[in-house]
Order: sequence, then C-alpha cells, then structure tokens
Amino acid sequence: MLQYLRTLKQDQDILVSFMAILVGLATGFSVVLFVWMIEHVQAFMIGHGDPTELAENMDWWRIMIVPVIGGCIVALLFPFIPKSIRIYGVAEVIHTLHEKERHPLHPRAAFFKLLGAAVTIGSGGALGKEGPSVEVGAVIGNFLTRIFRIPAHMREEVKVIMIGSGAAAAIGAVFNSPFGGVAFAMEVVLSHMHLRISSPIFLASATGAIVSTSFLGPEVIPVPDYHFVSYWEFATYLGLAVVVAGVGTMFATTMRGARSSFDQLPTPEWSKPILGGAIVGAFLVFFPHVYGTGVEAIEHTLNEDFPWQMLLALVFVKILVTAVTLGSRGFGGLFGPALFIGAVTGGAYGTIIHRLWPALTGSSGAYAVVGMGAVLGTIANAPITATIIIFDVTHDYQMILPVAIVTLTATFLSVKSRTKSIYQIKG
Repeated sequence: MLQYLRTLKQDQDILVSFMAILVGLATGFSVVLFVWMIEHVQAFMIGHGDPTELAENMDWWRIMIVPVIGGCIVALLFPFIPKSIRIYGVAEVIHTLHEKERHPLHPRAAFFKLLGAAVTIGSGGALGKEGPSVEVGAVIGNFLTRIFRIPAHMREEVKVIMIGSGAAAAIGAVFNSPFGGVAFAMEVVLSHMHLRISSPIFLASATGAIVSTSFLGPEVIPVPDYHFVSYWEFATYLGLAVVVAGVGTMFATTMRGARSSFDQLPTPEWSKPILGGAIVGAFLVFFPHVYGTGVEAIEHTLNEDFPWQMLLALVFVKILVTAVTLGSRGFGGLFGPALFIGAVTGGAYGTIIHRLWPALTGSSGAYAVVGMGAVLGTIANAPITATIIIFDVTHDYQMILPVAIVTLTATFLSVKSRTKSIYQIKG
C-alpha cells in the first residue's frame, strides 16, 4: 500500500485521477445527504409526497407560514457564514478561481449553506439544489489538494482541476448527467477546456453521478417520449428562442432588482429571510406549484396537465418567487428554477403554437423540454451545458437538434442585452 501511494505521488496524472475519483465519491455522497435533508425538511413542514398537492390541501394560513418558519431558521445560521459569501454558491467558486482579490473557500460556511439550502428549499423557497452542491464539491476538491501535500510547482494547477472536479461531480450527481457536469465545469466554472484537465474532471463527474444514482435512482425528471414532427417546426422553435431570450433577460433583471431592494431595506440582516419567507408564502397560497424545486410541477407541464394560461402565469410567479427567495438571503441554486421557468415558458408557447398549426407542430410537452434547455443555457450563458443536461434527462436523439438550436440562439440573443451570466450579477 505504501509503495502504491509513493507511485501516486510520483506520477502526476495518476495522482490527479485518483484524487478526482475521491472528490467524485465525497461530492456524490454530499449530494445524496443534501437531497435527503430537503426531503426531511419538507416532510416536517408539510408532509411526505407531492408538495403541490400537499400545499393545495392545506389551510391558507398554514402554507403561508411555512416559508416564514424556514426564514427564521435560515436567519439563525447567519453567524456561522461570513456576510461576504452568504449568497450564490456557484459565483463564490468562480470568484475564488478567477478574481484578482481571491479568498479561500470556507468549509464551515459551505456546510452551513448546504444546511440553509435544505431548509430554504424544504420550506418552499423556489431555488435549486446545484448551487450549494457545487460549492461543497469545490470545497472537497480544495481540501484534498491540501491534505495530499501537492508539490509547490504543481499545486495551483491541481487545485484548479480539483475544484473543477468537485463542481462537475455536483452537477453530475444532481442531474445524473456526467457529461453535463464536465461541460458545466469547463464552460461556467473554469471557462476553458483541454484534455489534461478534462479527463480527471470526467472521472469525478461520472463517479458523482454513479453514487447519486445508486442511492436516489436514475431519473431526475421523468420525461415522456416526444418527437420532432416536421422541418417547418424550425420556424416555430426559432420563435421560442426569441421568447426565451426575453424571459432570460427579465429573470436577470428581476434577480438584480430583488437583491438591490433587500440590500437597501433599513432592517437588520436577520429579518430579511423572514420577510422574504412571508412574501413567498403569500404566493404559495395561490400558486402552490412553485413550492421548492418545483420538479413535480415540471412533470405536470411535460405531461400537458396545465392550461396555457396557468403556464404563462407560472412564468412570472416563478421568476418573482425565485428572486425574492435569493434576494432575501435564502440559499440554493438557479438551475432548478431555470428548468421550471423553461418548462412553463415552452409549454405555454407550445400549446398556442400547436393550436394554430396542429398538423405541423409537436405537442406542448416537446416545446416544454426545449424551453428547459433554452432558459437554462440563457440564464447561465452555458448553452453546451444546458443541451447536454437535457439530452441526459430525455435520452431522445430527435429532440437534441431543436434543443441545441433554440438554446444557442436564445443565448446569443440574450447576451446582446445582458453580457453577464446570472452568476456574475451580485446586486
């Protein structure tokens, strides 16, 4: 065993690959723990099962107070998390790697953010799982770089690879998408790609996905079997790209406005998540579909259970509730809300288009799938990541072409009016 460890230290490529697998394992288990924490918080707050159905059957005052209780618990965590890194887990990782004034990743803060995100999402906050998961993965990668005592001449390079591996493993585990995790690390976190760093990052991402699948199951969002109807649909899909670009810009503007508004409130910091919880609770009384990650509502949208009027309303409500949740100091990620917003945007658009040209267009569910990828890519300025994640979720070769075209077009149109990704907007 000692001889094997000496060999690892002497061969950089083997050592880095070995470390990447360890990062993937640890991050995968942290994601599993995180998901279980969210489920237990939700069970405590409103019970087991579909949160939309549970919320619909609760008294209005009870569902309204649940996010307020969550906000109170989140406020209790503030003393353990430095104010400068209290929001945006993915942005914190990017800042650590790319900004001139770097500061180290905080393991304790990352843990309490994970706990805070479980409370935020489990109590109805409209955020996703990937933000805190990515930060924890990056912390794990950074920690392994230190404990392995990497030689000084290669320490910085290995640190970057391990942080990227942790981010990739988190996305791979959350979405069961190993290739999506690699694309996310390269496209969003590291902003570059070459073979020497992509191999260990893929190992980490695949390991994280395997661990997550082993404990949580293979499906993140069950998707019905859709298909591409005719080449005339390219025109209608390009129309969806224009709509998505507008939605992405509106989302970024609303996020920035909510953050600024809560920053300017003349109230103590601890009161802001409580106030945000009250606002979220008021929306949940009328729109329980936006509770937490909203995965169940996405499934209903893909199964075409909602009228287009409801889907259109959910676009605006989800944007507002997400902005309020994060702006009021709630913890969580933005991939989950992006998928929700994309699904309801595509679903509403697809329903109208299919009624106008039923013989030439697919069902609204197909447009919902395309919308998921397009909004995700637009919000994060990561069209490759979004396309790969949607493909991993659907496993449908026919839909990959419209997803790619709409996502790339919407992202291109969006950056004309918004040059930064949502992770670079800090208020």
